[in-house]
Amino acid sequence: MAHLGGFAAITALVGYLTWRIAFTVPNTGANAAAAGVLIAFEAIPLVGMLVRMVTLWNIDSYAPPPVRTAPDGLTVAVLVPTYDEPAEVIVPTIAAACALQPAHQTWVLDDGDRPWVEEICQAYGARYVRRDVHDHAKAGNLNHALAVMEREAAAGSPDIDVIAVLDCDHVPLETFLTATLGWFADPGIALVQGPQSFYNAGAFDDDGVNGEQGLFFNVLMAARNHAEAGPFWCGSTALVRTRALREIGGVATDTIVEDMHTTLGLIRAGWRTAYHHQTLAVGLAPATADQYLLQRRRWGLGAMQVLAKERLWKAKHWMSWRNYYEYLTGTLWWLEGAATVLTLMIPVALLLSGAQTSTAGPAAFTAVFAGSFVVRLWGAKRLYRHQLSWTNALALRILRIPVGLSCAWWLLTRRTLEFQVTPKSGSAERVLGHVPRVLVVLMAALTAVLGYAAAGLAGAVPWRATPGATIASGAWLVVAATTVGLGMRRIRAAEFASSRRNAHRFAVRDTGRRHGPARVAGSRAGQARPAPGGHLDAPRRPAGLIASPAA
Repeated sequence: MAHLGGFAAITALVGYLTWRIAFTVPNTGANAAAAGVLIAFEAIPLVGMLVRMVTLWNIDSYAPPPVRTAPDGLTVAVLVPTYDEPAEVIVPTIAAACALQPAHQTWVLDDGDRPWVEEICQAYGARYVRRDVHDHAKAGNLNHALAVMEREAAAGSPDIDVIAVLDCDHVPLETFLTATLGWFADPGIALVQGPQSFYNAGAFDDDGVNGEQGLFFNVLMAARNHAEAGPFWCGSTALVRTRALREIGGVATDTIVEDMHTTLGLIRAGWRTAYHHQTLAVGLAPATADQYLLQRRRWGLGAMQVLAKERLWKAKHWMSWRNYYEYLTGTLWWLEGAATVLTLMIPVALLLSGAQTSTAGPAAFTAVFAGSFVVRLWGAKRLYRHQLSWTNALALRILRIPVGLSCAWWLLTRRTLEFQVTPKSGSAERVLGHVPRVLVVLMAALTAVLGYAAAGLAGAVPWRATPGATIASGAWLVVAATTVGLGMRRIRAAEFASSRRNAHRFAVRDTGRRHGPARVAGSRAGQARPAPGGHLDAPRRPAGLIASPAA
């Protein structure tokens, strides 16, 4: 069905473009040129769809069997970098990491120098590691741990062969190591990346069924598990061979996306990467618009740094064609927001000019345009293995406009960037998301242009367009204005307001026995209290399963 969907989407777009060129282009020179510009704009998605048909044709992969012990006697350390996160966030991760099999060490890398974190490490059996100089954020924290390992190995202690890295809000499942260490029986593998799975269904980038991260990890990253390609390090839920890191000088520190940048160093040095498509840890995605924008802005600006520093457009001589395509387009993708604004200006300009861009009547054009558009959406969703909600995806695309503009501005200014941690603690009060000013301006502009066109068609303002002259441009602007409205509505939705809790709460079903008088005194709905002399007796459970880390 995925292949059928891809063919259907491409066929619908090709058929629409053929109809536009063969039957709707005006005869006059100026109008024909204007129609050509709009048709070229409408044809832009075709190249991307053709490439995706190739890269997503087969996303199946095979993993080595689970292991009871690390292959070839490799020694393993699980590293948990942390900075300022509350106890509710880091305790479940530390506890689960210490309980993993096979035998390993667990190091908690505390860049916040907090005594209570050291006490937690002592309680669970983890090693507490701090440093005196807190430079280069997470990358510097990891490099300090690598330096400690190297010094201790030189002094006679066993060296660490593989490090597993977990963000402090990602709780590993018991299979995290046993399922992935088998990859390192291949001496050419430097990195094994697992998906980042999130259990807070309904997070800001998730509609409860399909999420932006789900599409990335379940489809796009899975497609990279190919002989000519390879996934990149995504920061958490990953294992890295320490010898490979030392060979390239450690974790990259000159960009704010140290994980992706380090992967390029590994590829340049001849190492390979692998993707283990199995849920290995669970965490929380950004729950609010502000958290989403902060995180995506950091990723986008870091991608621009990598693009510029590595000169990816010239990297073909040390990359396979698949890696070259994936990394180049993966970084340029973050300019999508700026490209969205620019492409919207084409139908705006044509609409305001009153140019005749189609000779088709309103009913015929609407039928063909809408039919083609619906088939394209239907087909693309199947090509992406149903890991896509178009309402959700279109709203998030609009929200990424500020991110794309920030990325474009950085390419012009090349200013210094600082690593910003996505907040993981609650706020003082519950606050609705703030709509970026650029979206307000864009929505006002689109509404004004459409209103002016409507007034012109009604004869209320001087305008030289005929009723059928601007239907093509107008159709695209209606779609654009609707999408912007969906994005703004999502930002201001009550379910994405900030939380005052440090821990994510979700409903659980449990049974218990009550001892004491049958009467329950002074109870309210959801707040039952035992009568004097009685108590409620229910099974205890680990705090990490009830109060889970905040996004």
